[in-house]
Amino acid sequence: MSDNHKNNKELGLILSRTYLAFKRAATRQMSSFGLTPEQFSVLSELSKTNGISQKRLAELTERDQTTVGKILDKLIKKELVSRSVDPSDRRAVQLNITSKGLDLHKQIWPELEMLENRVYEGLEDLEIESFIFALNKMYDNLS
Repeated sequence: MSDNHKNNKELGLILSRTYLAFKRAATRQMSSFGLTPEQFSVLSELSKTNGISQKRLAELTERDQTTVGKILDKLIKKELVSRSVDPSDRRAVQLNITSKGLDLHKQIWPELEMLENRVYEGLEDLEIESFIFALNKMYDNLS
């Protein structure tokens, strides 16, 4: 790391400001579908990894189990997610995205892709790839 980067103490501020701006934009887009970004992230994870436990879902979304439980309660009430008994362990519960949840996920996804395209405006593909690579490396450094 060069001295130039060592003296740059604004990384946290820049990341935070960018995240908050992105979250505000995502919240506006998702509100028309009746979801929050947090609810969508849970729905999105279940669209990829159906039939998992609440504990595993919390790990995948990097949230605590209590928070995920509250999000799930809202998604279940909206009939986007269902809970069922795990056939291999009657004490455990599996979470599944419903067909209504899958349909909504498919409707929202193009909206988020448009938002992502807006974020990347003015950047070359190589810049985007380098940026994503660097962010993932920073994340790994902190994990």
